This record gives sequence, C-alpha cells and structure tokens, in this order.
Amino acid sequence: MSVIGAKTFFFFEGDSQPDTHIICRPDYFQQDGFRLPASGVTLLYGHKGPGSLIGAAVRQSASSGAGVCFADVKIDIGEWDANKQKLDNFGHCRFLNLPQRANREVLDDINQHWNRWLDEEGAPNEDFPRKASNRMDLLDKLVALPPYNELNAIAYDVQTRFGAAKFLTVFNMDAIRTDETTVIPPGTNVMFQTPGAECPDMASL
Repeated sequence: MSVIGAKTFFFFEGDSQPDTHIICRPDYFQQDGFRLPASGVTLLYGHKGPGSLIGAAVRQSASSGAGVCFADVKIDIGEWDANKQKLDNFGHCRFLNLPQRANREVLDDINQHWNRWLDEEGAPNEDFPRKASNRMDLLDKLVALPPYNELNAIAYDVQTRFGAAKFLTVFNMDAIRTDETTVIPPGTNVMFQTPGAECPDMASL
C-alpha cells in the first residue's frame, strides 16, 4: 500500500489551542465564488502552493491575534504508478493528480463530463482539468461515476487569493490515516468530516 502526504491548517481563538478540531470546510484563502466538493474533505498537496498559503496563514495569525495550527496528513492510495494515470488503472492507483499525472484520455473524458454539467446549468464551458476551475463541486458528480468512484483522492490546481496552489480532496475517508496525523504545535486531535452534512459546532466538542 502506497501513501501520499498532504497538509492542512486551522485558526483558533484564545490563548490555548483546542483539544479537538474537525477539518470539514477549510479556508485556504479561496477566491470568491470558489466551490469545494461536498463529498470529500479538502487538504493541500505538493510544495510550492501550500507553502505560500501556509506563509499567508502565519501572517494572518500574527495580524489578527488568532492562533494557528498545522497538520501533516497521510492518505492511502493503493499501488503507486509512476506513469500517467489511465481510465482503466484507478482500481490499482487510487490517486489522480490533475492535470500533470493524467493521460490525454482521462483529461478529455473529465472535460466532456465537466462541460456537459455546465451546459445543463447554462454556464460557460471551461478547460478543466487542464486549467483551474472555481466549480470544484462538480467533482462530487465525477466521483459518482465509474471508474472515478474507485479513486481515494483527486488533486487539482486552484487559483487562491495568494496565487496558484494544489488542493487535494479525499473522497474515501477510510483512506486517511488519522492515527498518523501530526499537528504542530502538538496538543490538538485532528478529525476529518465531509462538508456534505452541516459541519459540527466546534464549541460543542
């Protein structure tokens, strides 16, 4: 079983960090109009993009007085394949990194689905996944279709308020190795929940 790493961060009020925090509907400095998928939990993937957002989180913490925590998260992805992903390989390598690690067949297939759904809404067509989209909620429709329903996670490019970043949405919650999540500073137990249902009131934890 292969594993990939992702990151997240969250803010908290008061002098001490919470005993428990649930990552459900994160704020990674998304632009206005950006829609996250509702059937998975979204994290940050890669180096350059997450690095700039983590820097922005540190600056916001310093300017607002709110505390900030960072977490490293491990996700099972099945059998790693160094080649570009093909439609018939999702049952083995259950991670799709768009657009860099997908072949043309996958890119074209996703784009056809994407623009069909946008057409049904009367919205303009897009060049996703080759170019970033604000309508990442459409991934909920994609992962309901075979063979995409075999994927544990999908990574994709996003334009945030602080430039380009790579988001990763985990659709198979069982793939998250919660017991291996590392929080900095230590002291908070991080849990994960899809935002399809209302996110919990943290004050009640």
